[in-house]
Amino acid sequence: MPPKKKILFIVNPISGGKKKIPLAKLVDNHLNKNIFDFQIYFTTSRGDAVIQSKKAVETGIDIVVAVGGDGTINEVAQGLIGSNSALAVIPRGSGNGFANYFKIPHNPVGALNIINRAKSKCIDVGKLNGKLFLSVAGLGFDARVSTAFDAFSKRGLMSYMYISLREYFKFKPKRYTIEADGVRIETMAFLLTAANSSQYGNNAFIAPHALIDDGFLDLVILKPTDVFNALLVSLRMFNGTLHKSKFCQVVRIKRARIFHQDYEAQIDGEPIQVDKESTIKIFPSALNVIA
Repeated sequence: MPPKKKILFIVNPISGGKKKIPLAKLVDNHLNKNIFDFQIYFTTSRGDAVIQSKKAVETGIDIVVAVGGDGTINEVAQGLIGSNSALAVIPRGSGNGFANYFKIPHNPVGALNIINRAKSKCIDVGKLNGKLFLSVAGLGFDARVSTAFDAFSKRGLMSYMYISLREYFKFKPKRYTIEADGVRIETMAFLLTAANSSQYGNNAFIAPHALIDDGFLDLVILKPTDVFNALLVSLRMFNGTLHKSKFCQVVRIKRARIFHQDYEAQIDGEPIQVDKESTIKIFPSALNVIA
């Protein structure tokens, strides 16, 4: 009989808001223990998941499960890049863009059933100024919203929508110069998003045709518009037709240099600080994922 695979669950205890789950009981009842031995670790601070996933690789853990939102998944993935250990997900975030892309159930039991099948695939990852992103990284309005949402006291979709509406009426589009794979683009933009997968989260599709394993990023340039057309653009985002809007330009890239006036950006929904020049690059087939 082959040896059991080792699984480490890395849990963000803040994710999920008030809707906490009895994870240890669920894992004990629904994980196939004929195949797996498991451990559970609860993170204590931002960045802790990176440290623990690196330790997991060093100690020969086969699968590391991120239990949380896209930010937690990003941290866990950072420690797994280039290793034989695979990433799995139990989604517990506000948007769950990464899990939605792979159609991983939000129900923990459904997510555990996918882990039990242990079918892995290799995916690309992106980097913005050397910082990893799995789904999206952006400048402009989405970065502003991510920064404001991070500082807001409440989680959830309604809070995110409130922040987005509040920031929309204060936000001013900026000028960007993009040098991507030999092409130079100078443009005013409301936002600029590099998409490795198709959505931000909550089934808001910023790049409907983006594929996470094709060796390219979809660079989405959303042009400034008035309030009425902004509403139509938002509706297109949720019905998967944003790429058809006259205010949207999509450029497929492997790498890009972007000159801008921004001081903030977002990677997988988490805010970061940036200078006035940013670099974006795709790293093909860099991470194993259970999906």
